[in-house]
Amino acid sequence: MLKKFMDLDRLVRLILLFIPFCNWIVELVIRWTLFLEKKDVTTLVIAILATIPFTGFIVGWIDFFYMLLKDKLAF
Repeated sequence: MLKKFMDLDRLVRLILLFIPFCNWIVELVIRWTLFLEKKDVTTLVIAILATIPFTGFIVGWIDFFYMLLKDKLAF
């Protein structure tokens, strides 16, 4: 799922991460998929944080600004 997300146009990715409820859904899908692929403790912690609504929005905004600057996800 991360590869499909990264294959999208950069503007589309930024819009998906900018819209408040949409960024939380995108973070849920991407973070849990990334955890299932890597099976790493760090990705598990980020996936759990992204699942909690308030911190999920914060992780989404961090990813938005990081993608705006570096064109990749933060964690």
